[in-house]
Amino acid sequence: MIKIVQDFFPTPLFNYLKQIVESEKGMLWNWNWRNLSPQNKVVVGAEHYKIGKTIYCAPELEENGIENYDKELLPLFGVFQLYMMEHFQDRCKTPQDRVLLKRMKMNLYPNQVNQVDHGIHNDIWVGGIGSGRPDPNVVTCVFNFHTCNGSTTIFDKDEKGEYTKALKVPSIENTAIMFNNTHPHFGTTQNDIPARIVMNINLAKAPVDPITEDPTTGKEKFEPLDSYF
Repeated sequence: MIKIVQDFFPTPLFNYLKQIVESEKGMLWNWNWRNLSPQNKVVVGAEHYKIGKTIYCAPELEENGIENYDKELLPLFGVFQLYMMEHFQDRCKTPQDRVLLKRMKMNLYPNQVNQVDHGIHNDIWVGGIGSGRPDPNVVTCVFNFHTCNGSTTIFDKDEKGEYTKALKVPSIENTAIMFNNTHPHFGTTQNDIPARIVMNINLAKAPVDPITEDPTTGKEKFEPLDSYF
């Protein structure tokens, strides 16, 4: 399922966070080398560049197996997790200590004169990119700090259950796009403002038992969870 939430934060909180990400002194950006890594070059658009800032990355997603986080920024931007959980079904956020942050990073797309589509991808994989599968227990969120002609495109299921239906969501400030990690997606750069900044969050929902009891028959049935919202 795909959920678009406008006015994700109260205006004073959004303005405070936007001031931080736009700060020339407080925000140090890094070249995003992942786009140019060999395993991504098979994806059309993977060669395009952007710069980024890692706020948090779980140890299982790091090559060295060590948790990576920004000790100054994580306490500030950790509020994203709480606001995301407000839109979860109760069974996906209870118990709260089983809702785990997997990765939180910001992407800055410079104005490249022409609008550019980046590579179609899923964020979190089980078994590795190219050899595994997108983690079905993770929620992906793309949050826009700017209103511009850039966008995020997410692929939804068609009648056959395949991800072919493209939904293009314009970049509107203080808007969050949340969807199951199984939905492929990509970003498109802007050419009407100098830079577009987005926050990307991957949050593992609380475990949900797929075995439920049919209230009409009293028998157990298998019901995989496809929507977390």
